[in-house]
Amino acid sequence: MNNRLGEENINKLLWELSIPAILGMLSGAIFNIVDRIYVGRIDPLALTGVGITMPVQILHMSLVLLVGVGTSTLISIRLGEGKKDEAEEILFLALKYIVIAMILFAGFYIVFEDAILGMLSISEATIPYAKSYIEILIIGAIIGIPGYCLNNSLRAIGKARISMNIILFTSVLNIILDPIFIFVLDMGIAGAAIATVISQTVLTVYVIYMFVKGKDFAINLKFTKIHGEAKLFSQIMKNGSPSFFVQVLASLVSIFINWSFLNYGTDLDIASVTIMSTVFSFYHMIVFGIVQGNQPICGYNWGAKKYDRVAHSLRLSLIYSFVLSIFLFAMIQFFPFILVRMFTNDSKLISLTSGAIRVYLSMLPLVGLQTISAQYFQSVGKPRLSSILSFL
Repeated sequence: MNNRLGEENINKLLWELSIPAILGMLSGAIFNIVDRIYVGRIDPLALTGVGITMPVQILHMSLVLLVGVGTSTLISIRLGEGKKDEAEEILFLALKYIVIAMILFAGFYIVFEDAILGMLSISEATIPYAKSYIEILIIGAIIGIPGYCLNNSLRAIGKARISMNIILFTSVLNIILDPIFIFVLDMGIAGAAIATVISQTVLTVYVIYMFVKGKDFAINLKFTKIHGEAKLFSQIMKNGSPSFFVQVLASLVSIFINWSFLNYGTDLDIASVTIMSTVFSFYHMIVFGIVQGNQPICGYNWGAKKYDRVAHSLRLSLIYSFVLSIFLFAMIQFFPFILVRMFTNDSKLISLTSGAIRVYLSMLPLVGLQTISAQYFQSVGKPRLSSILSFL
């Protein structure tokens, strides 16, 4: 695949890499929607409990992007430069750093949990639901999340189909496990979290196995001594920082929204925002799928100094993203009631959310263009320019 990244038709490569990434992103978004649907059937307060943990979950995933995107970008560029050994060292560092990050995050959260949830919640009634859900996710992430980090590297070496297949499988597995743990085993919201952790762990085991034993892989996962780790660490952090800070800002926005509802809103308002943010994630995953198809093409050809191919891939990505964004934007604007009814049968919540979602998602087309542009600079190892665009 890596020779093909530097030689084959750009349009063909972009679709070949983007479609599996989009399907993988969609399956992840669909899982989140189905998960919220099941949680909403437990109790409206359960959905609110999940909603107030969103800033924590966003910060949590920001570490995955920091390490995952930072390493996958460097892997693509190094392979384009013909430096396979260094690319394999970077892959090992991805696994090492994400495990350390998950352990540190879990420890920090457990110590300060009461203060964090007290700051995010607007009523005591939602805190038990939030605790039951997020504690299991955070601790389980130590073994469940590394696979999502390494999955970025699968796409970086052109294995988008394998990446898609494992995400699809684990998403379906999670959807199957959710009602079993929530309703059959009567574990409530904790059951939803356990189902998620089990599915994440399956993904991690599979991705690590593929990198260790997979045939026809440009690089393999080798547990070896790293030369010049301090320099590589710095490069990984720089290249991953734009994605990291975007997630941090998203978390801060979520916190400010919760604080606003603390003074001016109700638990029903947070449930409404939870629904809207889930729908937005569905849209953003599609755009990000195009980003992930574009990244290995741009990174590899940038390393190989084939800048005309880099420019061609960027142009096509911008065009496809804009067209797709307009289409999805129209769907969301014209069919809000259908979307909202998927999450709840509460008439007040349906009425509240259906009106607000049109405004909440009114800038989708511009978001797509900004995302593609920012991620392009990240793909070619220019994190400063990527950060500037990401902050817009």
